[in-house]
Amino acid sequence: MEDKEIYMLFSGLAEDADQDNGPLKEVFRVLIKSTLRYRDTILKKKGVTVTVQDVRSALDWLVPAIKTGRLPATDNRISLDLLKIWLDELKVII
Repeated sequence: MEDKEIYMLFSGLAEDADQDNGPLKEVFRVLIKSTLRYRDTILKKKGVTVTVQDVRSALDWLVPAIKTGRLPATDNRISLDLLKIWLDELKVII
């Protein structure tokens, strides 16, 4: 997954918001930064590529995980690890 793909994915979500998206942009900045860091780390350490679908799955789980405090039951380790990273990073700003 290229940097451009990650930025486009999150930027599209921010532009679709109907409200003041200043705080939303800050959340997306955190998500983008941590996604890029995770992508680079897992590629370097394990030779595994994070895909757009991995990020989309984690995004689908993000709000329910925040609301319920529970993680999804899944075998998708990449998306689940990414979700955990996001939740840890967002604790600071939410």
